[in-house]
Amino acid sequence: MSHDTINGRSRIAGTAAVFLARVLVPAWLAAGAILKLVDLSPSHLPAAIIKWFGGNGLDLMFVLRFSIAAELVVAVAMVLLPTLARWIGIIMLTVFVPVLVGDVALGAASCGCFGAVAVNPWVTLVTDVTFLLGLLVLGRGEPRLAVTAAVATWRVVLVGLATLLAFAVSFGLRAPAGPGAPAPAAANDAAGASRPADGFYLPIYADWVGRSFRELEIAAWISGLPDNLEEGRQYVLFYRKDCEHCHELMELHFAGELPAPTLAVAVPERTGYPTENLQSFPCGACGTAELPAGVDWFLQTPVLVRLEDGIVGCAAEVEAMAPQCLEATEPMLSRAEDVAGGAVL
Repeated sequence: MSHDTINGRSRIAGTAAVFLARVLVPAWLAAGAILKLVDLSPSHLPAAIIKWFGGNGLDLMFVLRFSIAAELVVAVAMVLLPTLARWIGIIMLTVFVPVLVGDVALGAASCGCFGAVAVNPWVTLVTDVTFLLGLLVLGRGEPRLAVTAAVATWRVVLVGLATLLAFAVSFGLRAPAGPGAPAPAAANDAAGASRPADGFYLPIYADWVGRSFRELEIAAWISGLPDNLEEGRQYVLFYRKDCEHCHELMELHFAGELPAPTLAVAVPERTGYPTENLQSFPCGACGTAELPAGVDWFLQTPVLVRLEDGIVGCAAEVEAMAPQCLEATEPMLSRAEDVAGGAVL
């Protein structure tokens, strides 16, 4: 192979590396940040982030706003600081990959990278890994991406200004209200209680146990809460109207005669209740209630709560076949076995 051919391929690889580091990856990051900024809903964060950070009590709205600002800053820095672009991109993509692996492991339907625009985590994972390998391999030895001590002052100043602007916009922009949300002047919903201040609610079920259900934050937002919750054993079942697992749970354990008085609480999406793929409601003897729209409810339905004289004895996101919190009787166990065998549809 001739020397000119080798040099030609080297120039092509170098040009591709520069394009990747200063155009393609920054555009990819900026697109995700802008779409998340438009939507500004923590419900569209990666499932792994919600589980890791939200489960430890960290404010998810803060996480969302900070991630948007960081992505915008990184995108600008990769464009304006050519000698640092490759390594900035490598660091950012290296941070993204474990999150996407976590999303894949959790079976998330969307990666949460582009706000309300659903993208399968596998697609984003493959794309990010490809970009990362491109920066590592193609950019190696490329002089236009070599790290140098000399960086033009005006470039550093512009990145600094962009950082201030990105954080100001990300943390200063109000979250858009969903169709069911109250106007700013209307502080109360139909149940007479204000919605979550940040527009979302992430339950920590362990904190519910041992407390009066009526005194929980979420109870104040339920429209149709009965007056007799303090009478003996009762169940509260949170479900979504298009949730197949919720329908299966009801068919197995709450159709016909109830194990105990049960309140079925409908959970909407932020934009309202679904109108497609609706499941039947076999819990005919259940009381019914609902949560208001205009809020991101981080309840992975079905969620079952067992009350003893109004006190939460158990609360968990449950499986239909063997739901935690339900102390099953023999007839209910037999019914579950029938459904598992296909006798009940």
